[in-house]
Amino acid sequence: MNVFKLIAGLWILVMLVSACSKSDTLQIKKDTRGYHVNYAGVDRLTGLLPDSLLASTMPHGLAVKSSGDFVAVHLIPNVDQPMESSEVGAYFLDVPGFKHGVSFWRYTPWKAWTKPRLIHSPSEMEERDVQFMYWQYDDGLYAAAMPLSGHGFRTTIGQEDGKFGARSSSYVQGLLPDTIPQLMVGFGHDPYVLFKDLYSKGLKEMGKTTNQIVHKSFPAKMDYLGWCTWNASENGKKLDEEFVLASVKTFTDQDFPLGWVIIDDGWFDQTDGMINSFVPDKARFPEGFGPMIDRLQKDHGIREVGVWHTLNALWNGINPDSELGRKYENELYDYYARQPETPEDSVDLHYFIQPARERLIRFYRDMHQSFTDQGFGFLKVDNQLVTERMAMDRYPIFELSTNLHAALNQSAEEHFDGAVINCMDMTAEAYLNFGSSAIARASEDYFPADDGGAGYALPYGNAAVHLIMAIYNSIYFQQMVFPDLDMFESYHPDAEFHAVARAINNGPIYLTDKPGQQHFDILRKLCYSDGALIRPDQALTPSKDCLFQLQASKPFKAFSLDHGVGLLGVWNMADAESVTGSLSVNDVASLKGEQFIIYEYFSQRTWRADRTTSIDLELGRMGVQLYYVIPADREVAVIGLIDKYNAPGTVISQSVDDSAIEVEVADHGQLAVVVPRKPLEVRVNGDKSAFSYTSEMLIVDIPKQADRGNHQIKIAW
Repeated sequence: MNVFKLIAGLWILVMLVSACSKSDTLQIKKDTRGYHVNYAGVDRLTGLLPDSLLASTMPHGLAVKSSGDFVAVHLIPNVDQPMESSEVGAYFLDVPGFKHGVSFWRYTPWKAWTKPRLIHSPSEMEERDVQFMYWQYDDGLYAAAMPLSGHGFRTTIGQEDGKFGARSSSYVQGLLPDTIPQLMVGFGHDPYVLFKDLYSKGLKEMGKTTNQIVHKSFPAKMDYLGWCTWNASENGKKLDEEFVLASVKTFTDQDFPLGWVIIDDGWFDQTDGMINSFVPDKARFPEGFGPMIDRLQKDHGIREVGVWHTLNALWNGINPDSELGRKYENELYDYYARQPETPEDSVDLHYFIQPARERLIRFYRDMHQSFTDQGFGFLKVDNQLVTERMAMDRYPIFELSTNLHAALNQSAEEHFDGAVINCMDMTAEAYLNFGSSAIARASEDYFPADDGGAGYALPYGNAAVHLIMAIYNSIYFQQMVFPDLDMFESYHPDAEFHAVARAINNGPIYLTDKPGQQHFDILRKLCYSDGALIRPDQALTPSKDCLFQLQASKPFKAFSLDHGVGLLGVWNMADAESVTGSLSVNDVASLKGEQFIIYEYFSQRTWRADRTTSIDLELGRMGVQLYYVIPADREVAVIGLIDKYNAPGTVISQSVDDSAIEVEVADHGQLAVVVPRKPLEVRVNGDKSAFSYTSEMLIVDIPKQADRGNHQIKIAW
């Protein structure tokens, strides 16, 4: 009997090893139809050939290599047959078993950001300008793809005659490198691990490993709640010194600890969108920026003031007839540009610094030194997509962009400790060149409902549309940066809809409130009493069952983690009066534990749950709910300071034993703890404290002090 058990056990072990080995096996095969990718014994991608339009002449070769669960594709130009254009590509004939996918298209007219598009076949993709894509097969396997760029070529994903692949452009003819990076594709059963590993391997393949988020830190200067002048000043129309000082005063008059300010577009000394000098328009800022920044810091306690400029200084570059233009006249080059949404024949001649890196570094250093001399502490940089126009017929676009971003980032590190918000940046030649830069916009501009931001159609629309774009885009942007969801208005009817998303995302939080119109009850929930942000450990990401949902009439769920606690936001993003569904512990990926306490912020309801528990959801139009999924220790869950949206993030440390709970929190406020029985006593900073206890919920009021500090709470059983 023991022998039979041993044989049976060995057989099961052999089968398990065989199954695991099979599931982890990726094979590349080649025949007359091209290259084929087989994973787990099933063909996943078939018929890869270069330049499908010219496949009969086979002008180029392919280098296809595998590493673990990933495939990298590079083109090998045929030196004996010069390229007929500045574009080359490679496409798979078929994606067998494709169930559904999401493509991230860099949409027109601005081509500055991507929007997610649900597709049920690769043929439904755009022809080009897809920056990232993931999909699922009929058997449940996930796949994801990113374009690879380099050697002067910028690559995007797309389809050609229904075939899935990638297309690269150098923007100049005649460029003939040894290889042209094309595509990285990976497979896996955990989509979040797949996304992370895809960018780890893809960035390494391109020699861009420093661009991975694991090598970056959030800029300390920006780890406070901020305010931006853009929407508040009617897109710069009202921007001047008096407006800035009066606006900030409306925060400090209410004892609100605003941390930083951005002076956005509208300040430049300029002619027809061309910069004339590094000092501001004298009509708007008659004494320059210095005296104003000094008053902001001394009179209003503002920690940092940032300044906006574009990658090419200003939208239309440098005015060659200005003081600045004359200073750099031997280093300028001209390029023709047509702004989006303008007539085809509306082409202007613009000027900027020649893209030799040493010249670019000198220019950015001069500009940024001028800014630091005036008192600025960080940057907001816009118009990254300008390199398309600057490169046309002149320079290899990826090389040009690499030089521009490298020079900008080097100067930003020297002058601002690298504190930069990148804005119009969801294009490969920008995001692949972020380098050490750690913050980047993952969404279209914020559009208030009274400013064209109404409706549910991507990309422009209300708060639901804005967040759908931002949260989906963060799937790939969080692999490289801390995603910025852009500014918002706290007094807008949809303010809390926006605020919850920002509170449980790990990027910056900043407002664009008009003077005197703030909703301070919302603002105080976003930060500590000194304005410091309560940022979670991870970026906000769609839950697994929402990866292919977009704006279907169901609750939309997105999660992050903070010190091992799940933060789960739920919204009605649909054009529907009501949506119903459910949530579970498993909606928060990578959460450890088996027994949990779930707490909903707005209703203050609690549930004891395990991984099989399902909680029903119902949300009205533009509804929002916020859940904490807390691993339970001896049936205890420390929720945190519940007067903050990210209550678990306020907990510095905790310990639970058979006789007491000890908790340290980072500010004053109301501490909530779920405990199975009424405590004998509670002490705050050593002093005995009153408390309330109802239905397992303990509430302790921690008194306000002059300065924010940590507080120790001991709860005796």
